[in-house]
Amino acid sequence: MITYNSASARPSLAEFVSAAKLWRVWVHMGLQDVKSRFRSSVLGPAWILINLAAIIASIGLIYGRLFHQPMNEFLPFLTLGLVVWAFIGSSLVEGANAFIVAEGYIKQFPFPKTIYLYRAMVPFVVIFLVGILVFFVCMALYQRPIGWGALWVLPCFVLFLLINFFHLVIVAHIGVRFRDLPHLLGSVIQIAFYLTPVIFTVTMLKERGMAFVYMFNPLYYLLELIRYPLLNSDAPPAEVIYVALGYCVVMGLIAALVVKKMSQRIVYVL
Repeated sequence: MITYNSASARPSLAEFVSAAKLWRVWVHMGLQDVKSRFRSSVLGPAWILINLAAIIASIGLIYGRLFHQPMNEFLPFLTLGLVVWAFIGSSLVEGANAFIVAEGYIKQFPFPKTIYLYRAMVPFVVIFLVGILVFFVCMALYQRPIGWGALWVLPCFVLFLLINFFHLVIVAHIGVRFRDLPHLLGSVIQIAFYLTPVIFTVTMLKERGMAFVYMFNPLYYLLELIRYPLLNSDAPPAEVIYVALGYCVVMGLIAALVVKKMSQRIVYVL
């Protein structure tokens, strides 16, 4: 039986706020999503930490030698790059299924649909925090100090989280109508990975006359929002903040337009 009313057909800002107030519901649902991935596993969610540490160690050793980089600098750089990129990629690829995986809830419960967008963000944040833990362990192993300036990452993370939420809002609505979207985005993100300074540094690009690869890539500025303050214990450069803010405004406007045009028909398309 479908429980649906016209008042929830087209979410407004007030509905996003009211859904946020139901944080106990969507946080619980999101944490259950994390646990369900490791159902019947002996180590459970600890596999997130093990897998991430293994990937970073193996890739770091190989690419560190290939790029002739000092490991005490390259491994923390790589760790943050992979962790932040995983968040961005998940918000775009997995986010496209946010409403699809919640179909049963949407048709049976009177919760605002936006609650399932918040729910989808929870596993991304959990995995991100595990990755940050790996980063701190890496910094400790190489005895690299972290100053108070690293706290700049907190306001930067709020902006980063908002941008990725806009990503998710856009792809979640479009993904309901176009079920091939996650596959398409998966391919695009894989290509973008090799065009973004995730495993190679900006200095490498500058030395080879390829600065345009990152200068016109908005995803680079999203990476630097988190990576720069943690690595340098200082605020990100002004251009990083300005580009990120501008990108946030653009994504916010697109998200508002997508919600206005597509939200009211989601329950009928599912």
